[in-house]
Formats: sequence, C-alpha cells, structure tokens
Amino acid sequence: MTSVLPPRTSEHEQQRLAALHEYRLLDAPADDELEAAVRVAALVAGVPTATLNLIDEHRQCQLTTVGFDGADSARTDSMCAIRFETGEFVHVPDASADPTYGANPWVTGILANVRFYASAPLVTPQGHALGTLCVFDTEVRELTGERIERLKDLAAMILALFERRRQARRNAELAAEAERREQAADEAAARLQAVLASAQDAFVSMTAEGRVSAWNDAAERLFGWSAAEAVGRPATELFIPARFHDAHEAGLARVRRGEPSTLAGQRLELAAVDRAGREFPVEMTLQVSAEHGDPAFHAFLHDITPRRQAQQLLEAERRRLADERTFLQTLLDSLDTGVVACGSDGRLALFNQAVRELHGLDEQPLDATDWAGTYALLAEDGRTPLRPDQVPLARAYAGDTVRGQHLVVRRPGGEIRRFLANGRPIDATDGRRLGAVVAMHDITDAHRAEQHRRTRYAVAQALSEATSGRDAAAAAAAAAAAELGWACAEYWQVDEDGQHVTRASSWTAPGRRLHDFTGDLPLSFPAGVGLAGTVWQRGSHVWTGDISADTTVAGRHQAAVDAGLRTAIGLPVRSGEQVVGVLAFFADTDLPTDVDVLGLLDSIATHVSRYVERRRAEDLTLALAAARRDFDRVVEQVNDYLWTVEIRPDGTVHSVYASPNGTGVFGAELPTDADMGAALAERVHPGDREIFQHFHATVSAGEPADVEVRIVGDDGVTRWVWTRAVARRENGRLLVDGICTNVTDRRELAEQREQLLTQEKQQVRRLQELDRLKDEFVAVVVHELRNPIGVIAGYTEMLRDDPELAGRRELAVLDRTSKHLQTLVDDLLELARLDAGHTSIDPRPVPPGRLLREAAAAQQPAADAHRVTLTARITCTRILLGDARRLRQVVDNLLSNAIKYTPPGGTVTLGAADSPDGITITVADTGIGIPAEQYPQLFTRFFRASTATTRGIKGTGLGLAISKAIVEAHGGTVTAQPAPGGGTTFTVTLPADTTS
Repeated sequence: MTSVLPPRTSEHEQQRLAALHEYRLLDAPADDELEAAVRVAALVAGVPTATLNLIDEHRQCQLTTVGFDGADSARTDSMCAIRFETGEFVHVPDASADPTYGANPWVTGILANVRFYASAPLVTPQGHALGTLCVFDTEVRELTGERIERLKDLAAMILALFERRRQARRNAELAAEAERREQAADEAAARLQAVLASAQDAFVSMTAEGRVSAWNDAAERLFGWSAAEAVGRPATELFIPARFHDAHEAGLARVRRGEPSTLAGQRLELAAVDRAGREFPVEMTLQVSAEHGDPAFHAFLHDITPRRQAQQLLEAERRRLADERTFLQTLLDSLDTGVVACGSDGRLALFNQAVRELHGLDEQPLDATDWAGTYALLAEDGRTPLRPDQVPLARAYAGDTVRGQHLVVRRPGGEIRRFLANGRPIDATDGRRLGAVVAMHDITDAHRAEQHRRTRYAVAQALSEATSGRDAAAAAAAAAAAELGWACAEYWQVDEDGQHVTRASSWTAPGRRLHDFTGDLPLSFPAGVGLAGTVWQRGSHVWTGDISADTTVAGRHQAAVDAGLRTAIGLPVRSGEQVVGVLAFFADTDLPTDVDVLGLLDSIATHVSRYVERRRAEDLTLALAAARRDFDRVVEQVNDYLWTVEIRPDGTVHSVYASPNGTGVFGAELPTDADMGAALAERVHPGDREIFQHFHATVSAGEPADVEVRIVGDDGVTRWVWTRAVARRENGRLLVDGICTNVTDRRELAEQREQLLTQEKQQVRRLQELDRLKDEFVAVVVHELRNPIGVIAGYTEMLRDDPELAGRRELAVLDRTSKHLQTLVDDLLELARLDAGHTSIDPRPVPPGRLLREAAAAQQPAADAHRVTLTARITCTRILLGDARRLRQVVDNLLSNAIKYTPPGGTVTLGAADSPDGITITVADTGIGIPAEQYPQLFTRFFRASTATTRGIKGTGLGLAISKAIVEAHGGTVTAQPAPGGGTTFTVTLPADTTS
C-alpha cells in the first residue's frame, strides 16, 4: 500500500503536533465512548489487551487501555511510533521474529513480552497522524482480512468522534463568540466586517429562509455579485446550481423545524455557479448558529478548481501507472524466459507466467531465507539445496550482478529443470535499493543434449580403448554413469552354461561409499531374480523409479535402500537375438522414466553389443586362422591333396586353394597360376582320360562326382589318384572343392575339410556383416556429430565476438574442444572418401622447404609443452608437383604423432633431402617405438600399436591411413621402420616436378 501521508519533516511534525493539540486529548481522561471503542477493538481482534495511543513530540500517551494498566512511555520505546505516520495498517503475527520490532523493549521483556501486534493509524482529513488504535498479545496470532477491516473501521470511528468533539467545542466557542458579539454588536460588527473584507475565502451568511445576510469582498470576487446585489436575495439565485435547489430548500426546512444540520461542522466539496453561469467546484465549511431565536448559516467558501485539476491529473497518473503495470505484467507473462523480482523490503514480489508454470505456485511474500526451500532450488549437481545467500535473486538484492548462474529447479512430481540465471539490483537514482530482478533461461534441453553428447563421446572413447568385449562393456557402463552423474554402474555377463548371470564389473562414483551394496564377493542370479536376472529374462529394459517400493533389486534390496539408492535401470546386451549381458545403473535420486535417456542407453547397449560381436568375430577369425594352420600342418603329414577351384564360364579351371603336399600325390606341385584342369588332364594316363573327361563334365555341370584315375607324375611315376569333388555356387561363381589321395583314410580328411570350409564360409559372412555395421556406425557418428559441432562452433564464435565474453577461459576451452571434434569428424569423412576412392588432389608446383619449415614451426609449441626437442634438417632444393594443403596434412600428422609418442627429454627430427627421383622426407623420434610384428599393420585404418594403447595415449588410428592414401595419390610411398637407438622413423618419398 502506498503511503497517503507526506514525509516526516520538522515543518510537518510541527503541523502534526499542532493538530494533535487542537483536539485537546493529551492528559485528558477518556470518556465511556473511547473506552467502549477500545474494548470492541480487543473483542474484534480476539485478544485480551488493547490501547488507544497518542504520539506527541517525546512520548506515547496511552489515552485508555483494556486488559492492562496503561502508562505513558518514551516515544523512542513505542511500537506504535515506528510506523504510525505511514498511514498503513500494521500487522505483525510474531514481533520477536520481525526485524523491525524484534529489539523493541515491549517485545524483549523490558516493558512487556508482546508477540502479536497490530495497529490502525488515526489520521485526520488533513493527513496528520495522531496515534494508533493498537491490539496486542503475548502469544503469536494472525488476523483475518475481515478483522483487519473492522479494526480500520473502529479507528475511523474514533477519529470521527475526535472530530465531532472538536467541532462541538469549536461550535460552542462560536456560540460564545456570537453572544459576545451580540453584547458588543457595533464593535464586533465593525471588526468582523474588517476581517471578512480582508479574508481570502468567500464568506456568506444566510437567514433561516435562505436569504443572504452577509457577503464579503471575496464572495463578490468569487461569484461576481456585489454585496449590495447579493444581500437580501435567496442563495439559490446567486451561487447554488439549479439541480440542487430542492435539496437546499429541504435542508433549510429541516433546520427550521429544529433538526440538526447534517452539513454543519464539515468540510464539503460542492458545485457552485457564478454570475455568468459558470459552474465550478468549491470547498465549504458551514456553521449553524442561533440569532434572535432563529437559525443562521455562516459559510466560508473557496474555489477548489486547481485542486480538482491536480486531483484529476493525479488520478490520470495513477491510471497511467496502473496501465503501465498491466502492460508490463502482460509483457512479462508473454515471455518464455522466467522473470522473478523482489521489492525494497527483500520479499518476493513478482513471478511472470513462465515461472508460475514452472513451479506450479504463485509468488508469495517470502523472505530470502524461505525461497530455496519453498521453490525447490538446487545447485548445479541437482541434489544440493541452495543456501539462502546462493539464490540468484538474494545475490542480486545484496548488490551482486549475477551472470549465468547455473541452478536446478525440482518441479512437483520430481522433474528436473535447469536454468541459467542473470540478475541485478534495482536502485533509484538517489541510491535507494528498490528491489532486484532475475531472468531465468531454461537450458534443460541444451544441457541434456550436451550431456548425452558427452556421454556418447565418453562411451565411444571407452570402447576405442577396450581390449576385450567384457572390458568394453564395463568401461562403457562406467563412462555413461560418470557423465550422467549416477552413483553406480555394473556389467553382468550370462554364464556359458546359460543358467546364471554373473556380475563382471562394478563402478562407483568418486566420493560415494557403496561397499555394502556392491561388495567384494562374486555375485550371480538366476533368470528373473535381481535387476540383471529380470532384464535377462525379459530381454528388454527395466526402469525402477523408487527402489524402496520395488523388489526388482531382490537380493540386495535393503542394501540399496540403506545406501540411499533411489533408481535402478537395466538394459540387455545382445548377440544377435540372444541376451549375453546386462548393463545396470543405479542413481541416488528419484528419476522418472525418461524416453530420451532410455534412447541414449539403448544406443549405448547397441554399441556395446556390436563391439562384443566384433570382438567375438575377431576371436573367431583368430581361432579359424589357428585352425587353418593346424589343418595345414595335419595335411602336410598325410598324403591327401586338398583343393578348391573355380570353373569359369569358358571352361577353364583356376585354383582357389591348394594344400602344400601335391608332390606326394602327383610327383610334383601342380601349377596354380594356370588352367589346373588342363594341367591335370595332361598328367592323366591316356587309358583313363575318357573317365576323367566325364568326371570333369559332371563337375562342370555343378554335380558332385568322384573318379579314380592314374596320374603320370613329373617324376615319371604313375599313381592311382582317387579324386572326389563337390561343386557349389557362391555369388554367381562355380566353385569345386575336392580331395585327391593315394592313401586310405580319405573320408575322414574329406569330412574335416568340409567342416573347415563351412566354418570359413560362416566367418566370411560374419566379417562382411561387421564391415557393414562398421560403415553404419561411421555414418551415424558423422551425422550425429557434424551438425551439433557446427552449431557449437558458430555460437562460440558469436560469444567470443562479445567484448564482455571474449576473454573467458571457458569459451577458449569450448572453441578448442569443438575444433578437436570437427577434426575427428573430418577424419571420418576423409576415411569414407578414401574407402570410396574419392581422394581429391589439386597438383601445383610446391617448394617443399618452406612447407616443411612452416610445419615444424606450427608443431614447436606442442613440442615445448611435451618437453621434446624438435629439430629440422631441410636441404632439399627440388620442386614438388602436388597439393600443398594435403602434403602439409601428412607432415603435420607425422610430426604430431612423433611428439605425442616421445617421452619428455626425447628428440624428434624432421629431415628432407633430394633423391634421384624426387624428394625424401623423414620424421624420426626417440619415442616408445612399435613392436616389429606390428609394422605391417601400421597404416591400416583404426590400427593402434600396443605400445600406445597400454600407455593410455589417446588416438583414433586414422591419421596414418589417411596419410598413406594422400602420399600414394601423389605417386609417392610412405614406410616406417625402427629408428637406430630406439623410436620410429617414417620415410616419405615423393616424385619431383619434371615440368619445372
């Protein structure tokens, strides 16, 4: 409520004290009416104590009291004197907890132990506060709106009683004065005439019949009638508007009948007219007296047109302010951004519609100490409640400028919303604190997208560094839980017997003590028992949002509750249609089922499944290779000759596979680089060639056949060779698998061969499927990363253009990280183009010396950071014909690898010299080196040397494959070999520009 009283100044205080003394109430005993009013006030408020207090310059005078013996007290000790001049009703349910009244001696026990306190001010029509009608109690209470209004009515009634008595006293004084005037009529008349003539207000006297009996100069100026023209005429002809004539006459008649005037003693605002008929507002004070036994009316009037105009302007200003407030509130309610504000008293004053929808609550006039608890405000971790001094609005009210404070709001029902808060204090030009305002920008979706992106990246990183399917699943679960802020993650693996699912790994968030839940001993469950067993049995995800009310974690239910875990989530890891493992996650907050999070976890489980499949396929490939080596060793020990040939449409026979022991069957190895059918036919004994031709025709027709013929070996020895052949078609090709033997036990060897061939066929199909999945994975990664990275880079550049944000370290980190991710995506795209044979080269004459020196200078900061000595020995003079950007890409990759894999104190040397056909570039380091058996795989995509992976050095395994493709596109070669004294040397040879 806005104060209706002027500010307290020495002049105003003098006027207030004059008005107080005018009523002559101080030190006068209260009469029955006042005592009754105070008793009614106590009854209305429902309290035992009430008092009528008047405040003079130095004291509080308790005019009358109820429920205790009143006594005057110092004004400085008075509770009423604190706010009585504001003109506002004061309502304090608990004064001991109120900062304004808590230290008052009436509250602290020095004068009393007041707890509940309320007071209605006694304000005169002129705006002077005389004191209060006060009710209080020693117990905490709170008034209803109805009771407050009744106390205000009582205060108004008491003030009206004061005014009536003052007016009665003044009337009595006027009557006495009239009597004295009558006794000294001539002297009084002359003095009165002089006073009235000089008065600024118009003075008019009327007889009981309403005729003017006195008319001063001011009246003549106001209404335009001279005294000679006015005296004796009815007032209705002079200044009363026609529409009020009947009411005027009726009032005169009532007074003539002896009834009291309802207008006497009051300040009235009426309409009047002047001689020209102009109607205007006047303020009139009317007194009624008796003259010669008849009533007479005396009125002072003055034109209040300027005041009315001022009031109209004030009312218009109030409407304008109300309209502006409505406009501002509507504007704020239309914003998607939440806006919160507090007033000058530090209490919550404003919510816009966005904030009300967020909380499901309206603003409440609460102190800052209650904001965080009432509206569930949490720190960035989503668990820790904000302290009162950490709430953005409290910080802003305290004078801070809040920029980008991250806070979390827990909505009714448990949903988490995240915001960036910006706020500042609201100060007047004279430095007064009017309040504070905070804007809350919802970043929930952006934060979730970034969290999911980090989670996917962390999982991909974990999978890239894993060495086994089990390690990959465990690392992926841990990485996902860490990024999502969950307490625990486990990987469970289905046993080979298919009877139990056993925990293979367990990860706990740093700082969490979950030993009683996780334990140290192995843990297994049958199907349908526990979270892992339930997911295994159902073959689908399980999300339990309240562990305490669910038995999904049977076997560890109480331990989970005691550890403070609230949510459990499980997802299956598959191999084909079969569940081979379970990813289990546990959080210490209530998480309602979230389809976005489920989609993220499903994709993680899918990646883990694919990784497990690929690792199993690789293991199967290794086992198949070992089996093939074993098979070859077995074949070498027997006399059978096993083979696979392709019969082409032109009838020629070409070798696909031939065992290494043909000499034992044919006397010499058959040629495998020519038509094997013709070669064998030449060695068939002439007497058996017809049989062999029939055998060949049958097999060429795709039919199985066997034949036993004599073979004349290159050594001149004729051998009986029993040949069995089976034809098969694969991808449009006619393949024939066969075995030739001149010994027994051939059936057993043939069956073994068929079995191995079947396994190899299955493995080939599996590897083809893995290649397809790999390509899909690369496509998904590029699609998922490229657009978000571009958005991040664009917004980062925009933010760095802002002078206020340009130097922020977070933006530099964000820029560097987005560029790293963009490089990773570009490498994947480059690899895809290489796979498709789309390597683009823009050949132009290039001086290699400058290019190499720029590359060395660019890598020098990285070398310094790793404490590695980088040396350049560039002596080449020839000109290359090539793509400078692409060649620089190769040199940068080789130098950065050398620096990364060289321990501190080591050396990296960049060399370049002319060679007979062009230029030779070398990059040698004294680093960790590469095992000799791994050099052949070094330029294979995604391959990383074991010396790097065991040391945890980051990398993608794409750089060398891309570099090799670029060099070869230039007609050059790139090789690697151990460097003398340790480390690795990479050698790049490039042809010179022969047109230069």
